[in-house]
Amino acid sequence: MNDLSVGVEIDATAKWLEERGIPGAANLLRRVARQRDQAVQQLGLRPGSSAHETGGTEHGAARDLDAAAEAAMLRTDVARLQSLAERAGWVPDPAAKRLLRWRDGWWELAHRRRNPKDGYHDTGWYLWGPIGSYDGEWTDRHKGPAVEEAERLITKQRAASRGGAE
Repeated sequence: MNDLSVGVEIDATAKWLEERGIPGAANLLRRVARQRDQAVQQLGLRPGSSAHETGGTEHGAARDLDAAAEAAMLRTDVARLQSLAERAGWVPDPAAKRLLRWRDGWWELAHRRRNPKDGYHDTGWYLWGPIGSYDGEWTDRHKGPAVEEAERLITKQRAASRGGAE
């Protein structure tokens, strides 16, 4: 689809956003990642772009410094975007009884009616998270306590994933 690599995590997040009807955020995320990749290429991670190989001119060194500054700025922008998304907390989806959240991965808290055939044994709020976390965990019948329980489960999952990675 793209001629430049945007990274597995970025692409997976963008696909997740598109599946949930948020294509604008997905496009923004991919565009910033492509700009970052272009800046990295200009920085000299491809053959023939170091000052020595470009003839040692000041122009080549200045261009490399400009590319390095742009790459650093784009990394900062991506980090800031993720930080803002995490601080936003639970964002309601206007099309459904569902809340979305970014916190080291995308999380969804949605209200489902009791239907044992579909795996919903109780009416209430269910939590879905990134792969390896929660996949339809019942949190509570009411929204307020469900949000609190979801935050507790997310914190527990983040602590477990950090502990297992170290």
